[in-house]
Amino acid sequence: MSNAITKKVDLTTKISFGLGGFGKDFGLNVINVFLFFYYTDVVGVSAAFIGSVFLIARVWDTVNDPMLGYIVAKTKTRWGRYKPWILVGNILNAIAIIAMFSAHMLDGTTQLVFIAVTYILWGMTYTMLDAPFWSLVPTITLDKKEREGLMPYPRLFATAASYLAGGAGVYLVTTLGGGDDGKGYLLFGVIAAVLAVASAVVTCIWTKQNFEEDPKAADSFDIKAARKAIFQNEQFIALVVISLCYNVAFNFMNGLNLYYFTYVLGDATLFAKSMLFGGIVGVGSLIVFKPLVMKLGRKTLFNIALITPMLAAITLFFASHVGTDAKLMLASLAGVFNGLSSAMFWLILLIMVADTVDYGDAKNDVRSESILYSVNTLVSKCSGALTGFLVGIALTVINYIPNQEQTAETLTGLQFIYVAPAFLCLISYFIYNRKYKLNDTELDNIQENLKLKYS
Repeated sequence: MSNAITKKVDLTTKISFGLGGFGKDFGLNVINVFLFFYYTDVVGVSAAFIGSVFLIARVWDTVNDPMLGYIVAKTKTRWGRYKPWILVGNILNAIAIIAMFSAHMLDGTTQLVFIAVTYILWGMTYTMLDAPFWSLVPTITLDKKEREGLMPYPRLFATAASYLAGGAGVYLVTTLGGGDDGKGYLLFGVIAAVLAVASAVVTCIWTKQNFEEDPKAADSFDIKAARKAIFQNEQFIALVVISLCYNVAFNFMNGLNLYYFTYVLGDATLFAKSMLFGGIVGVGSLIVFKPLVMKLGRKTLFNIALITPMLAAITLFFASHVGTDAKLMLASLAGVFNGLSSAMFWLILLIMVADTVDYGDAKNDVRSESILYSVNTLVSKCSGALTGFLVGIALTVINYIPNQEQTAETLTGLQFIYVAPAFLCLISYFIYNRKYKLNDTELDNIQENLKLKYS
C-alpha cells in the first residue's frame, strides 16, 4: 500500500480527471452567468421572485448538502465510494439544466412553481456530482507535490469551460435561437448537459485511485464523526469563511455582468471579449502553475487571487467613464484580473481542502473527504444564492426595467452595487493570512505521518 500512496499520478488519470472538470464547470458557468438574465429578460419573471427562489433553494441545501455528504461517506460499491455518484449526479444534473431553460414554454403559476422546483433540483444534483468529484483528490494521491501536479488539470479544463461558456454564450444563444432567445437558451442548455455527462463517463472510466479507506470504515462513520470532521477542524472552518467572502464578491460580479456590460457600458459583446481575455490568462496561469508555485509559493499566489477581483471591479468602474477604445482596453484588463483570480483561487482552494482532510485525519483521527467537500460545495452554492437574492433585491431597489433604456439613477445604482461587494475580498485576504496555518513545514509533517499511518 505504501508504494500506491507515494507513486506518481499517471498522465491518463490527470487528463481524465481534468475532463471531468470541463463538463461540470461548463454547465455551472452557464447557470451562474446566464440563468438569472434568462429568467428576467427572456421568461419575464421579476428579479425579486428569482432572487427569493435562489435563497430558498440554498436554505434547503444547508440540510441537503451535508446529508448527501454523509450518505456518500457511507457508500460501499464495487466501483468505490465516489464514482457512482459522479456519474448519476451528472446525468440528473443534465436533466435539471435542460428543464430550467424550458421555463419560457410555460406561463402563470405553473411557470413560477416549475422555476422553483427545477432550480432546487439542480442544486441538489450539483452537490451529488461535485462533492464526490473533488473527494477523489485525496484518494488519488496523499503526496503534496503530486497533488500540486494533479490539480492544475481539472482546474485548467474547468477554467477553459467556464470562459468558453461565458464568452461564446452570447453568440451561441443568438445563433442557435435564430431570433428566438428562448429556443437559443434551451439549446445552449442541451449542449451543457451533453458535455457534463460525457466528461463524467471519461472520469469514471479512466481516473485511477491509489488510496481509499477500507470499506469497513464506512460502517463506523456516524453523525458524531461527521460533526467532528467539520467543527473540530479549525483549518477547514477558516477556509469556509475565506471561501464565503470571496464567493459573495465574485458571484455578485458574475450575477451582474450581463446587466453591467449591456446597460452601463452599452455593449454586451464587450462581455464576451472580456471573457476571452480572462480565459486566455486563466488557462495560461494554470499551465504554468507548477513552476509558478515553486518560484512564488502557494501562499503568494493565493493572496494574489484574493485581491484581483477588487481590481477588476474598480477597472470596470473606470471603463464606464471613458471612450469606446479605452472601454475595450479596460474591459479586457478586467477580464485578465478575473481570469487570473478565478483560476488560482479555485485551484489552490481545492488543494487546501484536501490538505484539511489530512489535517483532520492527523489531529482528530477522522477522515471524510465527502463531508468536507460537500460543505465546500454548499458554501459555494450558498454564496451564489445569497448574491442571487441580493442582486434581485438590488435591481428592484434601483428600479431596473428589463429590455428598456435605464434612467441615470438606475445606471449609477448599478455601478455602485457592482463595485462595492468586491471589497469583501479584503476580508478573505486578512483571514487567510491570520488564521490559515497549513503551509510549508507543518503540512509536510502531517502528510509524512499519514504516509506512515497508511503504509
